[in-house]
Formats: sequence, C-alpha cells, structure tokens
Amino acid sequence: MTKFKLWISDIDGTLMNYDSSYTPQMFELIQKINNSNTKLVIATGRMFTGADFVAKKFNLKTPIVCYQGAVVRDKDRILWQSLIENELGSEIIEFLRERKVHTHIYTNDILYVEDDNKEIMRNYCEGRGTTYTYVKSFSEVEFNGFAKILGVINDNKIMQEVKNELIDKYSDKLTVVQSSPIYLEINNKNASKGNALKFLKKYWNLSDDEVIASGDQDNDIDMILGAGVGICVGKNSKRLYDISKYHCESVNSNELVDIIESLVLCE
Repeated sequence: MTKFKLWISDIDGTLMNYDSSYTPQMFELIQKINNSNTKLVIATGRMFTGADFVAKKFNLKTPIVCYQGAVVRDKDRILWQSLIENELGSEIIEFLRERKVHTHIYTNDILYVEDDNKEIMRNYCEGRGTTYTYVKSFSEVEFNGFAKILGVINDNKIMQEVKNELIDKYSDKLTVVQSSPIYLEINNKNASKGNALKFLKKYWNLSDDEVIASGDQDNDIDMILGAGVGICVGKNSKRLYDISKYHCESVNSNELVDIIESLVLCE
C-alpha cells in the first residue's frame, strides 16, 4: 500500500496545457487515483469557477486550492482563506494602472477588468470555464477583500521591473510571483499554495511524508517544499527544478503519469 495519502498538484502546465487540453493517459491516471486511497487536490491560480471546471472534468470530489492558495474551498464552503485588504488592494490597483499593466481583480468570486481587451480576455478565459465582468472603473466595484490581483504583462523586461518593484515595496505584505511568462500573481503575504497545503495537512492529519506534490512554476515552490516528494514539470523555474526530486520534460510527455503510477499507485 502506498504511503502517499495526498497528491496535490498545479493544473496549468502540470496536469494540463495552458489551453486546458490534457492527455488521455492523464485522465485515466486521475480516475485511478479517484478510486484509490489517495486524495488528489488541485492547487491553482485560477479562480474557483475555473478550478471547479477542471475538477468536474476529472470527477474530483476533494476541496480546491484556488486563487494561488488564497482560498481553500469545498463546494460552497470556505475552509480557509487569506485575502488582500481593501485599502492595500486599491493601492496595488493604482500602482499597476500607473504602469499601464492590464489588471484583473478578484473579489466576491468575480473577475473584474476595466480594460476590456478582447484578445487578452479570450486567451485567459477560453476553455477554462471562466467569465469576467467589465467595468469602466474599478471604483464602481464594492470590494470585499481581494482573493487575488493579476497583472498581464507581455514584455519580459517590463514584467521583471514591475515584479521586482512590487517585491521591494510590499514584501512584508504581499506575495508576488509569476505563474506563467505573462501572468504576475499578487496575493496576501499569507496566501500561497504552501500555506494552503499546511492547512490541508492539519485538516487531514497528514505528515509531509504522506504528501506528493507536482508543479511547474515559481508559485509552486513552497508547495513542493511542504511535501515529502516534489515533482517538477518542465524547466520554467530553475529553483523549482533544483528542489524537486523528480523531473518531467513537459506536460505532454506523460512522465508525470508514470511517476505517480509508480510511487502512488505502485504500478
């Protein structure tokens, strides 16, 4: 019998491509996991609706870690959350607006934008079960804390400048990480996939050695560090690659499938 009671995994770039496609082998693996004694929990930067869209595709019944770890949710029940307060969130919005960064805000489980760039929003929402609401100004929105603020930046030089400036200025209040070449994720300092995993380990009374984790970007680092075994998919993050015990060439290689079958299903 496997020692792993929890497999926690990033979605995009790990279980699926960024267009939400996945291999038949991955689907088959997850159905085997569903019928095993191991729980699979997806941990993602997606909002709950976009993550739940994936959970339903894979027939998952477990809680979902969404908004980059800011929320752990089981259907309509919030198990744990850590939000950006309204005043700080408004300050970050203005910071990004001054730098002409296309900005998404997530409050009350709704995605709002004040720049209705059809190409950006189509690329972000298409195939992900995600919708958005356009407003002329974020000042129209009644905030109830921010699960996440996201900047879409297509220029890598500007991405690094904005990321580093935010980290320098708000490192004591915020977590700022890239989740893809163009997405900059901004969360409460205590909101991370790693802290969400800490909650789940306590919730289910699990030790580190009973957890296996997989991811592909910097935002997966603390989640991998909180697991007994870490798996890095691709080479998007050198640090994630360095701290992971196992490595997969790409999301489409089915190497992740082989590793999970071997370690978790013992096949």
